[in-house]
Amino acid sequence: MTHASEPSPLGHNTFAGFPSTSAIPLWSEFRVEVSGTPVRGRGYVTSLVQIDQATRSAARTVLRFDPHAILSGSLGPDTVIDRMARAISEHLGHQVSRLTWLVSPYHHYSWEESMPERTTLSCHFEFAAAHRLNDPTLSEEANLALFGKCNRINGHGHNYRLEVAIRRPNGGSFGMSDFERVVAESVVDRFDHKHLNVDCPEFAALNPTVEHIAAVCFDLLEGPLRGHGVELIRVTVWETSKTSATVEVRVPAAG
Repeated sequence: MTHASEPSPLGHNTFAGFPSTSAIPLWSEFRVEVSGTPVRGRGYVTSLVQIDQATRSAARTVLRFDPHAILSGSLGPDTVIDRMARAISEHLGHQVSRLTWLVSPYHHYSWEESMPERTTLSCHFEFAAAHRLNDPTLSEEANLALFGKCNRINGHGHNYRLEVAIRRPNGGSFGMSDFERVVAESVVDRFDHKHLNVDCPEFAALNPTVEHIAAVCFDLLEGPLRGHGVELIRVTVWETSKTSATVEVRVPAAG
């Protein structure tokens, strides 16, 4: 539920909405990462108790337990996560290397020490689609041996889950609702309730494995997102709860 004085936009549920929310809910989870060499004897870089205390102290300082300020966006998510990371580091006496703020089960913001002027946004989406796995260069027997039931002539369906991560400058105008709209227009509306082999030209000559689906989604999203001044850094597609594929931008190794 949202705060009574700040209703959620029509069609959105700030906690469990699918796709992700366009408002900031009252539920929050912070994941704090620090890096360093464990102290000899203790085996800790820093203790969990210290991290917990520092995070709670930072939340009291930064968030001030003010639901209206968070819901109304007067602080701004980029400002909140930047201030939280710096406050935790100060209270902890140890530099936070990465801070992730989960504002719902389906999307989060991430701050990194190496790029404090930029924030990573990650959202989960879903679409339902059918496909058939088949390699036309192989015989029927070889295809059946390779793909099993996934090779049946009429295909089969999945509820695909899609996670998209982008990086944007702090304070940028490209917000969560813009993010959702681009992903919906570029991917979800294109593939939802379609037979990928039959209805989607992207897979007319491309076997729609989860690896290929993730790669196609990345290609479809990269241009539109770049046009809004944000960087696409990762796309993950889950075919089942156990099977997924990820396509991501790789940073060249130093040297």
